[in-house]
Amino acid sequence: MDFYIPQHLLNKPLNVLLIGAGGSGSQIATELFQMDSLLRQISQDSVCINLTIADGDTVSLFNVGRQAFYRQDIASNKAQVLVSRFNNFGGTAWTSIPEYCDPKTIQFKKYDFIITAVDKAEFRVKLGEVFNASQQSSDLLWIDVGNGVSDGQIICGHAYRKIMSTGIRLPNVYDLYSEMLKQVDDNSEDIPSCSTAAALAKQDFGSNRAVAGQATQLIWQLVRHAKISHHGAFVDVANATVQPLKIDPQIWAVYGYEAQL
Repeated sequence: MDFYIPQHLLNKPLNVLLIGAGGSGSQIATELFQMDSLLRQISQDSVCINLTIADGDTVSLFNVGRQAFYRQDIASNKAQVLVSRFNNFGGTAWTSIPEYCDPKTIQFKKYDFIITAVDKAEFRVKLGEVFNASQQSSDLLWIDVGNGVSDGQIICGHAYRKIMSTGIRLPNVYDLYSEMLKQVDDNSEDIPSCSTAAALAKQDFGSNRAVAGQATQLIWQLVRHAKISHHGAFVDVANATVQPLKIDPQIWAVYGYEAQL
């Protein structure tokens, strides 16, 4: 089964909100910059990526090498560093929000895509609950990325329960994993790394790049080819595997989600 991008998102600038500028987020931002350059060239600047990056964290020594930062970035805000870099050297006009996002106060109406690249399951739960509680009809697409030590998952789904376009509604990460996310203890897992070795023990080299590539490829396929036949993937860099999450109501039913037409 294929999912087609809504007509009103074709041949226009795309407004994207990226929440989280760490391991996966900084890689996603880099790939979106490359995508923006390609889209501008093939569309005579009619299609581009307008990116907003939000993160309240600052760059530490242990982020250098594992994330898209350099030593001179240490102690600076991650979102501001990335946006300044691309604007100054790449000619973009992107914006930064140098603070942690509260799902209840984000202004979603201005965005076409929202990408969450955060460590905390609690944030995903709160964001999913905000979308579920809303009576708004919207085609906003929510792409979530998450990492283990050497694996990760990417899920693209409709943010709101009510969509404007015709066709099937894609379930998001909260629709498929809400019960599991609610059981995650963020405090026990979110222990600051005291060395590069400790950081790599929690997340091995290459896993962030792998999920970033799959996440941005979904956007590319929708923008460039207008459709996708899968809406996520499960990657394992240690075993060199990628398992697509097919657009299939029978697969969703395994997760307890009933497809909405």
